[in-house]
Amino acid sequence: MKRVSSILFALSIMGGVAHADEQYTPVKAQLTFDEALLQSETGATKVLADLKKQAKSHCRKVSLVTVGLSVDEVCAKDILVQAVNQIDNENLTAQYAASDFYVDTVSERMQLASK
Repeated sequence: MKRVSSILFALSIMGGVAHADEQYTPVKAQLTFDEALLQSETGATKVLADLKKQAKSHCRKVSLVTVGLSVDEVCAKDILVQAVNQIDNENLTAQYAASDFYVDTVSERMQLASK
């Protein structure tokens, strides 16, 4: 039986460049993942790819520049780093550290918004 877990958190913001007076849009995200897959590196790679996809979907916004939807990559990275930290699984953390989406902490704008 597949056991799906979810994590719910309000943990990112969408906005522009980090400034103390900037207005940010809070992002609340619920991500789901299969805990059983975290038992192997291959499974953790699948979980990471799915978490990345979910993070990006929560950070989509209408863009007048590209005339359509665009992804706020900083927002998506903020969600992903916090999700990996919250899940706290060795295989997932290792896969995340080796990924091109890796950041060691949340963005500067996230840090400013939390003050």
